[in-house]
Amino acid sequence: MIAEPFGPVVPAVPLPGAPLVFVVAQARFERIASIVAEEFIAAFQEAIRGSYPKLRREQQTAVLIGPDGRLLTTNAGTVWRFDEHPERWQVALSPDSVALSTASYTSRSDFMGRLRAVLSSAQRHLGLQFCDRIGVRYVDRITDGTLLARLAELIKPEVRGPVGAALGEAGVEQVHSFSDTTYGLPDNAELHARWGVLPAHATIDPAIAAAEVGSWVLDIDAYTREQETFDAPTLTARAERLCERIYRFFRWTVDDEFLAAHGGRP
Repeated sequence: MIAEPFGPVVPAVPLPGAPLVFVVAQARFERIASIVAEEFIAAFQEAIRGSYPKLRREQQTAVLIGPDGRLLTTNAGTVWRFDEHPERWQVALSPDSVALSTASYTSRSDFMGRLRAVLSSAQRHLGLQFCDRIGVRYVDRITDGTLLARLAELIKPEVRGPVGAALGEAGVEQVHSFSDTTYGLPDNAELHARWGVLPAHATIDPAIAAAEVGSWVLDIDAYTREQETFDAPTLTARAERLCERIYRFFRWTVDDEFLAAHGGRP
């Protein structure tokens, strides 16, 4: 049991049935217009092609609300996506960021090893000089009806909110309830946490596919707040520290029953 959300590093408890649905690390940097050109990113592709052989180019779009209330679609730029085969991990490169993401997370050591390799290749072959922000995000989701019925036993009272509260009338169900909190950290970083109940076919982020059934979601994002030199080993170390903070916060939100329900032995 972790009594406070911030403090010393917490030893990890392996969860064979971990509810993680999405993990991503992203480094933002000075905008490089040449990244839209295939010939410019060719050396970067070659450096990571052994691990991420599938390449595709995407055009991002952004939806804005005009002054008359109409929705306007605009071109938000080029994104290069490099996938594993079979597709488990993905690298995304845009003119101002590089990211590593997966829905098949296994361990922090694997994650950090992959991240360092991607950042090193980006530093070497894209000529990056400054990192505006390094961030890491973990998203957990529970969809199992049996576990959803036990949420009051699985998560701490401090984060439970109305989850598990007696509703007083048969047939009434809680459809949506979400908390959103940002913490300033002493090492020039922030931690942004969101958690709560979502109805079926709803999502808090287009990057995360909606579940077919109702769910409980815990979304934790930690990131730096100052520009620094783009140095792959240093950035990887910062990302790992952010992972440690995220993990402690995760452990604070849940009870030992949560760990046991997902195969852990606290």
